[in-house]
Amino acid sequence: MKKYKLLILSILLLITCFLLGWYGDRLASTALIIHAPLILLILLGCFVALLVACIVAIIRHRAYINFFSIGVLCLLVILILKFPFRDTKVKYELDHYEADRLKIVDLIKDGQLTPDPLGNVDLPWGLRRVSASGQALVLQNDERGQVVAFWIFRGMLSGSMLLVYSSGGEELIRASQEGPFITRIEQARDTWYYVETD
Repeated sequence: MKKYKLLILSILLLITCFLLGWYGDRLASTALIIHAPLILLILLGCFVALLVACIVAIIRHRAYINFFSIGVLCLLVILILKFPFRDTKVKYELDHYEADRLKIVDLIKDGQLTPDPLGNVDLPWGLRRVSASGQALVLQNDERGQVVAFWIFRGMLSGSMLLVYSSGGEELIRASQEGPFITRIEQARDTWYYVETD
């Protein structure tokens, strides 16, 4: 088992970094964002220590199994630099959570979920996972149509990204906008739109 120690540690670091990238937007919406620089520094330190240990093991002990460890660490670097975490996660969740999000839209339309004066709706416990902040944002809910937004990334002061349900298309989203300036709208499918704000 000792022979595979560096390989196991490299794989664990890869999994940890992947999970951090996958859930990064959700973690950024919590108080953990304060600790992000420390967490990243610790992960960088682990990466450097593992890389050095693998190189030393190859040179000193001719432990060629550690070439696999170096391969895993190289994969980690490629993953961090090239993998589109946010886009992949959003596309996955668009399919995976669509039924739950439509259920929330119907509950808002029927008045079973009511927004506060700012338009925020605290989602029920079993449905909180469909929005990074556990809230939906109701931009419009009247006879003209519905615009309900689910947070993908909720910036502190600006720079948010939302997945928006709009019964009236892009025009209704722009007409119902109050607050942050929309920088980009992209249709995801029928009534769903990605919206980025400044």
